[in-house]
Amino acid sequence: MKKNHKKQLLKNGFAIPQVLLLGIGISVALTGILYTTILNLAGSRFNRQELMSKSSSESGITNIRNLLNDSGDSFYHYFWLSDSCSASATSCPSGINVGNVTIPNPPLEYWSDEIWCNGASNCNGRQKAPMCASGSSSLDPSPIDWTTHKSIFNQLIDSNEDKVGDDLVNAKREFLQYFDVKSTEYTGTEKYGLSSIVVEGIVKNKKNGQKTGFNKLRANIQVNNDTPLRGFGFLSAGENELDGDNSLFLGNLNIISSEGDPEGAIIWRRNIINEDDCAKIIEQANASSASLPSSGNGGLWVQPLGLPKQPRLKNIHDVQGVLLCTPLNLQKLPTNCQLPNSSGASNYRITSIYASTANSRFEVTTSDSKPITLEILGDIDVSNNGIFCHFEEGSNVCGSGNPKNLTILFKQETKLSGNKIFCSNDNTKGGVRLGVNKVIDLSKSSFDNDNLPGSSIFIDNTGWSSSERFGAFLLGPKTTFISTWAKSPWVQYTESNLSNENERAPMIVSHRGTYGWILDSSGGRDNRWHDKMTNLILTKDGYLIPYLNFTEGGNSLEIIGIGYDEEYQNYSRSSEPKTGKFLIYNVDNNNYYLRSFRITDNLNPSNKRSSLGFFPWAAAVMEDELILLDSAANLNQGESKNLLDQYNIKLEPRSDNRTKRFSGAAWVKNLCFDKNSSQTWEFDNQFIDGIKSRYGNDFNYGVKFYRGRSIILWDTLKDFES
Repeated sequence: MKKNHKKQLLKNGFAIPQVLLLGIGISVALTGILYTTILNLAGSRFNRQELMSKSSSESGITNIRNLLNDSGDSFYHYFWLSDSCSASATSCPSGINVGNVTIPNPPLEYWSDEIWCNGASNCNGRQKAPMCASGSSSLDPSPIDWTTHKSIFNQLIDSNEDKVGDDLVNAKREFLQYFDVKSTEYTGTEKYGLSSIVVEGIVKNKKNGQKTGFNKLRANIQVNNDTPLRGFGFLSAGENELDGDNSLFLGNLNIISSEGDPEGAIIWRRNIINEDDCAKIIEQANASSASLPSSGNGGLWVQPLGLPKQPRLKNIHDVQGVLLCTPLNLQKLPTNCQLPNSSGASNYRITSIYASTANSRFEVTTSDSKPITLEILGDIDVSNNGIFCHFEEGSNVCGSGNPKNLTILFKQETKLSGNKIFCSNDNTKGGVRLGVNKVIDLSKSSFDNDNLPGSSIFIDNTGWSSSERFGAFLLGPKTTFISTWAKSPWVQYTESNLSNENERAPMIVSHRGTYGWILDSSGGRDNRWHDKMTNLILTKDGYLIPYLNFTEGGNSLEIIGIGYDEEYQNYSRSSEPKTGKFLIYNVDNNNYYLRSFRITDNLNPSNKRSSLGFFPWAAAVMEDELILLDSAANLNQGESKNLLDQYNIKLEPRSDNRTKRFSGAAWVKNLCFDKNSSQTWEFDNQFIDGIKSRYGNDFNYGVKFYRGRSIILWDTLKDFES
């Protein structure tokens, strides 16, 4: 055993001599009591052998439970989930050949899961045990010494007989007791099951070594699991095997707690087969600048743990159309941008929520007695000086709401057979990229929605003071969470004057992790639901553009504004917008320019008739025509401003608030932060109790510690010699 691994075992759990000594101590005490009792019995010699062989087999069960139920942080408890067989066994669990010793290898055993494999080649399922120990800010994940663990377990399952106890002082002992573990077999799931253990108890004459008693025992032990506070997964990334190492970018994330040192885990759901990959985890997660829980308090855990199913909702109130929480729409009372609304409902189904321009605002108020669940069919975008405020009832502080009282469930409709969004792990910026980038074909009569990425939630602002935050329970196994920072010092704002309502007010948003736009942010008039639908932005070659990660000709670009050509600027039933200009910022040279685009619409005609349509109505395809503007310092004045006014593009400075504060939990497909801004996430133990209270113990999601509890069945086969 390597020196550091010895230290790890001694620090975090029992070493094998300690474990076996504990079992032997119990066995010795039991044997002494039984032996003394036997000697005083008036029963026959046959009864004495029966009791002694029975106690020997029970000692074998005790020793296994002592080892696998180790109360430290060792990894022996994963052997509860495996099958094994001794070379001397006459029968073995299904799938194991008789005659050869079979020792489990937990990290290379799998839970069968077709959803997890998702068609990936050579996928066996989800690993039952991790290959690597947890990582922290001070300790890189290291390979678990499974070789030593298996060797120690082998001492119980080999074909050698294990002696029970030692001779007691001054004891007149005529017989010696032994046990021999023949097999272990687990039947159950990741949550709970039964471990069936077959043990032989043997009694031998001390003088001549002749076997005088034999007892074969099968014990079915109930196996349950516990998730301690340090194991709870406040953050979880990874949907399936195909995500690989692309689903996590921690960047500058700082894990905090108001109760001292934070406790909790970040679960990275992926299989690691090669132990050499353990040393690459921090680098792959871009976590070198992150502040994680200290060693022993949780940290970064890599294993594809099973996620609980989304809770079923009853009495859902459908909110009609996308919520565009612009200053203009906030003036139209009653507004669904402030929940609960007049329905007084606690469950709301919403297509998408956009607080994506200056002074945009979405509000939701909860309390312990009035929790709220939002079922989101599409995206959430909080950006460009917009804000998402979760209030505690009676408070006016944005973020005062308890995260346990606000659940946001994302419902995925697409099959994701085409373009896929991942974290941008191939550079130091962070954010997202397109892992599979396919052309969006607009020429077909029927638009292929399955060629689009999954939904996303983008948050670049959680408030302007240290007391403000974004707090909720986010559950979206197919959804990408993005928290990055745009570099353009200018943002677009939309019309806020009700007297100018007939002016179309398009705006740029993040949509499915890519750049998108809204046809008219003051839309939805006369049942024109498609005015509010989110649309696509494509390069001139027909590709989607990852949000805040637009590269063209070697330049890093940001799309920050949109306006229509003059003939489309005023609302008209008979004239749908067809052409316009994007305002684009060149990050590398600090200059701006206008770029022409042409619209192809009616991609999903059903959007005209449905207020809950999530699929795009139109696509704006970039063209080559450019109009150069001034630099950032002079953009909103002079000739540059005249050109912007021509396309009705209004700007204001971006609030330089680069610290984002989060609390609650997020279980998503991709978790993508960046290194351009700072983020904190509060790990609060009281949140765990709140989520379990609302949804049950299945939502105590995280690192499991398995324990063999009660013995629910004894099956004894006796064989005694005279």
